[in-house]
Amino acid sequence: MNKIIGILALFGGLGFSGLGGIFIIAGGSDNLTVGAVLVGIGLLLFLVTYLMVRTEASKPTLVSQNIQMSGSGEFREKAVRCPGCGGNVKNSDLKLIDGGIMLTCPFCGKVSALEEEPKW
Repeated sequence: MNKIIGILALFGGLGFSGLGGIFIIAGGSDNLTVGAVLVGIGLLLFLVTYLMVRTEASKPTLVSQNIQMSGSGEFREKAVRCPGCGGNVKNSDLKLIDGGIMLTCPFCGKVSALEEEPKW
């Protein structure tokens, strides 16, 4: 609704200003007075349009997105097994070395890199 009023005020301002300019160009004391009043009305309509656009631009824009993700949402800890003997390795046997996770088997003593499997 505000856009329609703004457009009408803009075109009304153009019309009144143009008509007032014609009266001013025509000359004569009566025409100058009427022309000045019409130009004033046109400028007032331009001001109304400007204020409406500025007020609309200052309002925050709310953008909402609905995203649905599949899955249970539950976290299950997976047991880590030694690739050599298959024994369960505790979290205390895992170490972060140079950005990679290294595991040391408490049963067979094998040291190996832990590779994370893709989630898909």
